[in-house]
Amino acid sequence: MIDWLHTLSADARFGLRVLWRAPLVTFSIIVLLALGIGVNAAMFGIADAVLLHAVRYPDPRTLVFVWCHDAQGQPNDASPADFMAWRERSKKLTDIAAWMPTWFVVSGSDRPRQLGGARVTANFFRTLRVKPALGRTFLPDEDGLVNPENAAHSVVISYRYWQEDLAGDPNVLGRTIRVNSIPYTVIGVAPRDFQFWWRPHDLWIPVTLNVQEHDYRALVVVARLAAPRAQAAAEMTGIARALAKEFPKSNQGWTIQLDNLEDWFLGDTLRMRLLLLCGAVSLVLLIVCINVAGLLLARTAARSGEIAVRISLGASPRRIARQLLTESAMLALLGGALGLAIAWAMIQLAPKAVPADAIPGGPGEFSAAIVWFTLAVSILTCLLFGAAPAVSAARRDVQAALKDSSRGATAGRARLRFRQMLVAAEVAISLALLTGTWLMIGSLRELMRADPGFDAHHLLTLQVYLPLANYNTPRAIAFERQAADRVAALPGVRSVSAGSILPLFYSLSMQVRFEPEGSPPPGEMSPSASYFSVGQDYFLTFGIPLRRGRFFTRADDAKASQVVLVNESFAARFYPGQDPVGQRIQLNRPVRGGEETTAVQVAGVVGDIKWTDMSPGPLPTIYSPLAQNLFSGELWFAVRTAANPLELAPAVRKEFAALDPEEPVEQVGTLETMVNSQFAQPRFQSGVMMAFALMALLLASVGIYAVNAHAVAQRRGEIGLRIALGATRGDVLREVMGRGLRPTAAGIGIGLVASAAMMFWLKSVLVGAGNADPLAFVGAALLLALAALAACYLPARRATRIDPAVTLRAE
Repeated sequence: MIDWLHTLSADARFGLRVLWRAPLVTFSIIVLLALGIGVNAAMFGIADAVLLHAVRYPDPRTLVFVWCHDAQGQPNDASPADFMAWRERSKKLTDIAAWMPTWFVVSGSDRPRQLGGARVTANFFRTLRVKPALGRTFLPDEDGLVNPENAAHSVVISYRYWQEDLAGDPNVLGRTIRVNSIPYTVIGVAPRDFQFWWRPHDLWIPVTLNVQEHDYRALVVVARLAAPRAQAAAEMTGIARALAKEFPKSNQGWTIQLDNLEDWFLGDTLRMRLLLLCGAVSLVLLIVCINVAGLLLARTAARSGEIAVRISLGASPRRIARQLLTESAMLALLGGALGLAIAWAMIQLAPKAVPADAIPGGPGEFSAAIVWFTLAVSILTCLLFGAAPAVSAARRDVQAALKDSSRGATAGRARLRFRQMLVAAEVAISLALLTGTWLMIGSLRELMRADPGFDAHHLLTLQVYLPLANYNTPRAIAFERQAADRVAALPGVRSVSAGSILPLFYSLSMQVRFEPEGSPPPGEMSPSASYFSVGQDYFLTFGIPLRRGRFFTRADDAKASQVVLVNESFAARFYPGQDPVGQRIQLNRPVRGGEETTAVQVAGVVGDIKWTDMSPGPLPTIYSPLAQNLFSGELWFAVRTAANPLELAPAVRKEFAALDPEEPVEQVGTLETMVNSQFAQPRFQSGVMMAFALMALLLASVGIYAVNAHAVAQRRGEIGLRIALGATRGDVLREVMGRGLRPTAAGIGIGLVASAAMMFWLKSVLVGAGNADPLAFVGAALLLALAALAACYLPARRATRIDPAVTLRAE
């Protein structure tokens, strides 16, 4: 052991002297490795946060969402009655909890605030196995679902709200804050990094439910598996069938599906995009290793005389290989150390440099896992780029090497062919990255080009929340109309309207059950549709076209006949070949505090809203006048302006404050900004992919140049002799460039085959990825060919300037 350490120490000291003899080459290799390892370590940090720890709760693989699926197969939330039945009957699921997102008007700090939060069952935190940072979470039955008399006005607050709004009050436990004008006692503070769903919440209070309600589906249900997922799914299928028999009116045709939390949060598209980025950055590192291997091969060839002397004096080939591997390991570790610093800097700068929402949950933090990953990658790179020079040196012929070193002969054909193979490999990799980037950008272009079905330009949006304790339904409707009238009177305002939700958040809309007048469609006992409540000028404000019938008017109030509008998808699905205008449907719709069944008449058909994200196409949708059913205190206002919407924001805020100074106005911004934020992830991913592809193109160009420059240097005598024998400079230029471009052409051919295989995979995960296929292939190949031409031309031009007299005299 001591001898081994002594030998290793001697190799390291000798290696340092060798590396110090060529500082420029050594520095170049370390910088190349640092860039390749650094970006890989930073990408690993993102992958670790998003892919490996998407759900940051204990035993995440045992957590599942429990969804209801209607007769059309569309996922829906659960009703209170279904939720209670699942808790009572399921043996394969444990700790079944419910979560219902909402907004709260909170007072208790400096000023009233509108904060996002959720109403949850008492076992919500226990199901996720989340322990509070301070205090406790809810006690069993503190929600009063089993015993209503046990319901408590307790609240768990977020760490952010505690620190920022309550100034980190050390006596926060037991403090009273008013939530929707009702006093609640703070019993706990959630952990700093706790988040459920895709948006951060600040308050969690016990949910109050009518456990007999079957139609009002608004609960997101999460549970722990107590058995394999297949067994739990089979059990829930049996429960769904039993409920359909017991409650045919509300449950006939409905099924239950279990989705793993990690899979659901990530989704196939996001996972594949991130895996594609991880693969791309790994390929960049592979190109770095190929370039470093080429540099070390050239350096080993230059040291052939030294190596031959050492072998002739008794050093074994294994001893020579170990020495060269030691030098490679030193380069890899130095590059890894600098790469770790680069990764740390990238992660620290990411919150400022990366757009909001570009990375789900944020870019993560610098952790010990990144350090270990960097060390592993450094060792792997050492093996990748250090093996070829070590093997090449160990196999050298001593007599030939001594002879070559004395005459300055060219490198062997085998060694040159190997370096050309390395060039072909990095060209193929670069072409695959360029093609993949082109396809990703094409996919993003298709997404952004898609018509969403509404006009997002010149729209100011804002949100208010009218709690039932302060605003009963008549007063809330009066507030909406007065606010719309006051804002509409402002100069520069073209139209104003409000709705229970913005078009952008269509996937969060309420799902309602209905029955068309007469016989329902075959096999569909209880069809469902998305449900909005909107103001009279909603469609005019958003630019949603009317296809048939009429829009809502001010006369469509609580005293008038109940009417609705439906979208084109609704009409095509439930009234194929018919005009739905004038048709009556029986609608089970939500109202403030519950639900009701009422008959409504279809007054018109409006255009579909097409979504520009990865969600499926437009779904059947029903719109109700706000004045006839303001079922939620959450209202979004939209103001269409003639100029920049943000310039009117102060005046709009002033009008709302004049109506109620205690009513907070939040989420003030433009709809165009919100639409653009939907593209933050694909835009960021495409930008990162482009950076990797350009880095690969640059590295491939450097590799091509280095190989050809070294070949010209080794062939100076041969080229000089050919010029002396009558070869023109054009002949030399063509011959040298021809030799240099041959491996590039081979690499382009291999890369095209690899890109074609990658294209078929990308088509399945990227919208519109196949629309620019020929351009992607031709464009990437042409760009690489031009870069190779430039990289080959410079050494070839230098070869044409070789003076035959000088080279022959040297020979």
